[in-house]
Amino acid sequence: MLSENLRKDLKNPWLRAILITIAITVAVNVVFISYAFFAPPNLVVKDYYERGKDYFHDANLRQEALPTAWRLQLMLPKRMQVNQSVDCRLYVMDHEGKPIESGKVMVSAYYASDATHDFSVSLQRVDTGTFLAPIRFPIQGHWDLIASIDRGEQHFDTAQRVFVEK
Repeated sequence: MLSENLRKDLKNPWLRAILITIAITVAVNVVFISYAFFAPPNLVVKDYYERGKDYFHDANLRQEALPTAWRLQLMLPKRMQVNQSVDCRLYVMDHEGKPIESGKVMVSAYYASDATHDFSVSLQRVDTGTFLAPIRFPIQGHWDLIASIDRGEQHFDTAQRVFVEK
């Protein structure tokens, strides 16, 4: 008797539509959860947790070092396209406003959603306080650039987010 009522109910188009909707919702959620476990999103830095813990401690150190900090300015064109080489220019001045003449200068580019596209470029000195290198982005989207200069024990960096068009 119960099975006959169930068979009648399952012939109702409204009940079928509700059951199909629930089944599709559950299936989509299973797919998304599986994708999150098997292909987790990449982070910009691998040691994000340790860096986050040290953020406030580092902020105090940065505040204390402010009077002796160098000024870095990263210059890129306003519009950049995929696989098009553009000049990446970094201007560096010391705490007194004098241009820096030497140092190891690097620009690291991080693609937030896929670390396999991350790369670094070494900049060469072209003038006093000016470092330059051509840079080419392999895919479109938002990129985080971190320009850093090391000279002896001194290390300074600056960050900038850019968008690369198709």
